[in-house]
Amino acid sequence: MNEFLSRIENLTPDEAQEALRFANWCAALWTVESKGRGRVPFVLTPAQRILDEVYERMWREKGYVRMNVLKCRQMAASTYWIRRALQYMWFNEAANGISIAHELALPGNWIHKVRWNITETPLALRPNLTSEQGHELRFSNGSRYYIGSAQGKFPGMGDTLHFVHVSEAGRWDKPPISKNPDEVLIPLTPAIPTGMDVKGTVAVYESTGVMVGDWWHGKWMSGKESEDEYENVFVPWFLVHTYRRDDLAGDVLDLSPDEQAMVKEAARFDVDLSHAQIAWHRNELRQPPYYGNLDEFRAEYPTTEGDAFMSPGLSIYTPEQARNARETVRDPVWRGNLLGVENAPSQRQLSENAGSGEFYVLEWPDERYHYAVGADCMWGRKKENDWDYLHVECLETGKVVAWCKGQYTMPEWAWKIAAVGLLYNEAVVAPERNAQAGAAVDGVINTLLGHVYGWSYPNIWVRSNDAKLRGYRPEDYGWYTDNASKGQLIAFSQGQTDIKAFDWADEEAAAQMATIIRKEDNSIGAPEGAHDDGWMSRLITAYVAQRVRPQTPLYVDPKPRGPVMTSLQDRIARMIEDDQ
Repeated sequence: MNEFLSRIENLTPDEAQEALRFANWCAALWTVESKGRGRVPFVLTPAQRILDEVYERMWREKGYVRMNVLKCRQMAASTYWIRRALQYMWFNEAANGISIAHELALPGNWIHKVRWNITETPLALRPNLTSEQGHELRFSNGSRYYIGSAQGKFPGMGDTLHFVHVSEAGRWDKPPISKNPDEVLIPLTPAIPTGMDVKGTVAVYESTGVMVGDWWHGKWMSGKESEDEYENVFVPWFLVHTYRRDDLAGDVLDLSPDEQAMVKEAARFDVDLSHAQIAWHRNELRQPPYYGNLDEFRAEYPTTEGDAFMSPGLSIYTPEQARNARETVRDPVWRGNLLGVENAPSQRQLSENAGSGEFYVLEWPDERYHYAVGADCMWGRKKENDWDYLHVECLETGKVVAWCKGQYTMPEWAWKIAAVGLLYNEAVVAPERNAQAGAAVDGVINTLLGHVYGWSYPNIWVRSNDAKLRGYRPEDYGWYTDNASKGQLIAFSQGQTDIKAFDWADEEAAAQMATIIRKEDNSIGAPEGAHDDGWMSRLITAYVAQRVRPQTPLYVDPKPRGPVMTSLQDRIARMIEDDQ
């Protein structure tokens, strides 16, 4: 360790900066406990390097770090973060840092670990430890680092928290802790800088997944939004280098379909999944507390993001249906905004700077094809409101080709629906007409019918056959959701998803689908605090598409021609066949 000190004294400033990078620093100076091998140098594992690379990139590009880390069990994430926090306190004067564990016993254990690393570090490379009170460390540069738990209380940390590490947040609202993370973090959240003050600060949430629709799942899904400052980082089980059984590798002769899928997923991380790793996976799955329960095991040791979150109890969809839905998810080829004025949806334009926005395109319209649009309609712009959401399905292929989501006034949403419908060859549109969307003077239905602006949409879904006999009324247009019609949507989606014939396509809609439960009042929907707008939009679109498909003259590709004759001999042979 003294060799490291003498070595950096002789380096150029750039070389010294590289030597002080966390990965190099901890490998040269610190040790960590290793199972069965005592203390070993703290060389970052492949899983920890994922965290470190994202940290370094965000710090370099943005000057601050905001991360959500969805991880597998025992990947040593906290081992990484508490040491990161310690180095941060040393390298920044008058900095305040906090790590929050989920269990009451962990802070003492973590303090012991960082205390050991302090003693390993030459005094010339760190400030003095001036005091240690309970779980709080104070240093001579004015910085202090506190480690607490969700089950305990936190001290006042000053006006600003410069480094915040929240561990296993997905467990906080589950027994035996059973605390709302928001309520636990209320004293701390205002102290985490926002806006222009974020420079130089770090905030990290890391946890295994537990349940679709819970607090941590919501935090993770928020991280997928372009406007959210947190970046999502997923760490699958096969990045943990110790998850292997070389002694059992010879027993792996053939791979199941699930294991073949794991091999493909691992390749995306540049990992050639070995038989030793698959043997470990098989063996652990058989052990308690899993006893072969694949869904519970996947949540602890996920291969994909979707594996990490199990469906909650009383779920309307089975885990297998949820997996089938996730398998259809695809990335859009374009994302942007629909631009224009409310009185002219036919003159809509697409934003030039693609990459973020309300409108997601998987496939651009094909002039030969027909399309259906289903829309969930809300109103208002409050963050807690559901979103206005629509999907577009191609009648010829049965595939989702686009979707749009945002929070709009009802006339604005009607304009968006019309603009998308016209873009996709005057598609049939089926907006949900419940409540104000169907009843208000400036509601979605009345706007589409031409009662608000100088335009009307020419192809609105009408469900009732009686309407043709008595003449159409405003209440006949659009999709009306009641217990009977919602049951039809759900049953249709369940059956089609079972046979892998339902194209969910949209990651958010598929994720919401897995959260849908039967509630205590016997109603069906998302858990408290979660959304079901994307799910509902996708259901309406798919159901309406299958209803209008038989009534639509669909495009059929011409029959392929026979083989082209390329020689005189071939032509003579064909003539002989014809004569016979």
